[in-house]
Amino acid sequence: MLGYVRAYKPELKFREYDLYRGVYCSICKRLLKCYSPPAQLFLSYDVTLLAFVIMAIKGETASLKKTCCCYNPAKRCHSCLGVDDIIDFCADISVILAYHRLRDNIRDKGFFGKLVSFLFLPFVSLMRRKASRRQPAADEIVSRAMLRQSEVEKRGDASLDAAADPSASAMSELLCLVAGDGADIEKLRRFGYLLGRYVYITDAADDIKSDIKSGAFNPLKSRYTELHGKDEEEFRSVVLSMLNLNIGELVRCYESIDFKCYGDIIYNILFYGLYNSALSVLKKYQKGGAQNEESL
Repeated sequence: MLGYVRAYKPELKFREYDLYRGVYCSICKRLLKCYSPPAQLFLSYDVTLLAFVIMAIKGETASLKKTCCCYNPAKRCHSCLGVDDIIDFCADISVILAYHRLRDNIRDKGFFGKLVSFLFLPFVSLMRRKASRRQPAADEIVSRAMLRQSEVEKRGDASLDAAADPSASAMSELLCLVAGDGADIEKLRRFGYLLGRYVYITDAADDIKSDIKSGAFNPLKSRYTELHGKDEEEFRSVVLSMLNLNIGELVRCYESIDFKCYGDIIYNILFYGLYNSALSVLKKYQKGGAQNEESL
């Protein structure tokens, strides 16, 4: 996951924001404890949503304990108590995803991107080995999805739906893996699929200019081989409409699932957060940029 899935702070209550930051900080601390300081670079808000969804499905609530940031002792933060297994799972997933992201960069990025990824890969491979021992089923799901992704990209002419399917299916399977007894698996499968699809499309939109320049695979290039002037405006409009439809489906799916707790936080991320994240990514394709941008 790539940091496109985050809460919209202005619409969160104070206690909700404290809990949201508490889960985020707890995953960060667990990456430090279980892996190493560099592993904390793999942290993203995407896995924070994953943690909340798992807690909400299982009905497991967290309590907060005031602590200090390990990098800034003067800064107060929170740690979550009572959901250690979920925090551990999200930390392990962060490492597994980071490893495959590096492998993908080696395949797709330019010279300097490949060089940096090659330098980091041996260290991240060691971390991933540990993560795969802790979460073998999850590692198998992600590895299988990345193999499918590579096969799709080798074809070069895959549609957006076909290109997004491996990542979306992986998120769907990960949610079902940890759902537990009593969960509506089919609804969760759909929820995870739509979330993974949103992340893939947003990432493709974010990278399209660099992918056009480098020649890397991007399913949006089949329609937009260049982006200048009016093409950028059209691109922004088309992708935003696509993402809005995806968000709408996600919200409808959310409403059909029995989340036992933290529903307001999840709704904030899905309804407000995803939309504003899409606007943030697409503002560079709008005439006037951020000055003309409106958020929810």
